[in-house]
Amino acid sequence: MKEEGKISNWQIFFDDISMLFFLGVAIPTIFYVIWGVMELANAPTAVITGP
Repeated sequence: MKEEGKISNWQIFFDDISMLFFLGVAIPTIFYVIWGVMELANAPTAVITGP
C-alpha cells in the first residue's frame, strides 16, 4: 500500500504556480521565435533594380 505522507512529484510540480506561469509564457515565446526565424529563412530575397 502507498504511504499516506508521501507527496508525488507531479503534485510538487503543479503546486508551484510561479514555475507554471514562467513555463506558460516562456514555451510559447520560444516556439514563436523559432517559427519566426524559420519564416525569415524561407523568405525569398528581394530583387532591387536600379533607377
